[in-house]
Amino acid sequence: MRFVSLGLVLSFVCGSQLACSDGGDDGTAKVTGVSPTTTEGTGSSLPGSSGSVSGGTMASGAAEGPSAGATEVSGSGTSEIAGNGAPLAGGADAEGSASGGAGGGPAMASGGSGGDLPFMYPVENTGADCPAPPAFPAFAALTPVPNLPDPFLLNSGTRISSRDEWRCRRAEISSQIQYWGSGPKGAPPSNLTASLSGGQLSVVATQGSASITLTSTITTPAGPGPFPLVIGMNTPTGSLPAGIFAGVATMTFNASQLVPDAFNVPRGAGTYFTMYPDRNAAAMIEWAWGVSRLIDGLYATADQNKIDLKHIAVTGCSFQGKMALYAGAFDERIALVIPEESGGGGEASWRFMATQTGTEDLEAAQGTAWYAQNLLQFKNADAPKLPFDMHELVAMVAPRAILAVENTGIDRLGSQAGSVSMRAASEVYKALGIADRIGFTQALAPAHCQFPTSQSPDVQAFVDKFLLGKTSANTAIAKSSYNTDLSRWVTWSTPKLN
Repeated sequence: MRFVSLGLVLSFVCGSQLACSDGGDDGTAKVTGVSPTTTEGTGSSLPGSSGSVSGGTMASGAAEGPSAGATEVSGSGTSEIAGNGAPLAGGADAEGSASGGAGGGPAMASGGSGGDLPFMYPVENTGADCPAPPAFPAFAALTPVPNLPDPFLLNSGTRISSRDEWRCRRAEISSQIQYWGSGPKGAPPSNLTASLSGGQLSVVATQGSASITLTSTITTPAGPGPFPLVIGMNTPTGSLPAGIFAGVATMTFNASQLVPDAFNVPRGAGTYFTMYPDRNAAAMIEWAWGVSRLIDGLYATADQNKIDLKHIAVTGCSFQGKMALYAGAFDERIALVIPEESGGGGEASWRFMATQTGTEDLEAAQGTAWYAQNLLQFKNADAPKLPFDMHELVAMVAPRAILAVENTGIDRLGSQAGSVSMRAASEVYKALGIADRIGFTQALAPAHCQFPTSQSPDVQAFVDKFLLGKTSANTAIAKSSYNTDLSRWVTWSTPKLN
């Protein structure tokens, strides 16, 4: 079976992990990786990858911390990468001036109120070299934790005390979510090629005997660029008005190119599972893999595509809002994440929804294979046994920017549970000293995925600040229709990280 989706190729730069050559007279650049790829902290070894797993240790602390007209991209050419798919330092430096990262990780960059914390990284997964946590417990051995899990608590039982420690704590959270919530994200394939012609990006990814072809069209404003980019899930700007993204290039991630029917997903079917045969994986993480390969393709064709790789956003609405959230959480090259009406399986807390009726809770959300096989073990009564909750998926975006857009008019979307998660995740951003990089806005929309104009200024502020570089934009946005008492849900304190 042949699947077509978005761009694909590893971050394109020659460094200590790569052996590079200029290629031949045909304009083809070749890169050969020389070290193994690590998946985003997964619990399963995949072809071309070595994963790590996260244990189930959890505990509670004390005290609450509270498009305009566009022209096609010109140019054509092909890039090829072969080898073991090592985590690469992409074609663009991290936003700001680089300084050495902690614990042997990639360099971090200065900028923003968080001091040396970057607005993005030039690698998909900065935690690839973090220690492998202990094996996961069996479902029956999980200890119930009724409150939202402490995002600062390491598997060792100690809490992080510095911003440098967040990198590996994030990797632990990633492992937990992949094992219990999404399934493992496949590593970049061992061999792939990318080409750009007339604005269309085309990539062929090969893993073993299986290949997937991915395509998408880049549309840029008039002018020489480079331009920031928004990748919309299934439409160029999701369900957000194109006018919000004036001066921004657009690109569409077509979910059907990996999963033909998003609402009838057969678990383990398709070429992706030939390449990455762990059947615990499901559509959300498969789509996140596809978005990452699109970004790889952008890095590989950086000399042609007129895209500013330091300023990439993702957005989508409804199940596509979930897609955008997973894509942004699991790829640190994305500078801004805007999930809209993502509901259960998006930013809304599983634990909180389990106390409500009529929401997209653990039992209502699993009608098709969007989430991990392991998540099927959890019914609403089991929600306290989850080793994670969705505020931690949101927190994985940190220190990059995120704005959740929520509709209070549809009970199933769980907007109150969404606000609880966003308020809890905001504590991570506060601890990191970057509270201006997270926001949430709630309003009564005319209908599902019909964006109300009242929320335009909120989205515009995040686009202005984190895509267009307008540092004076006010992104202190925390608009909730609820006055939920968090003392039941946030029972841990918010540390001041050094």
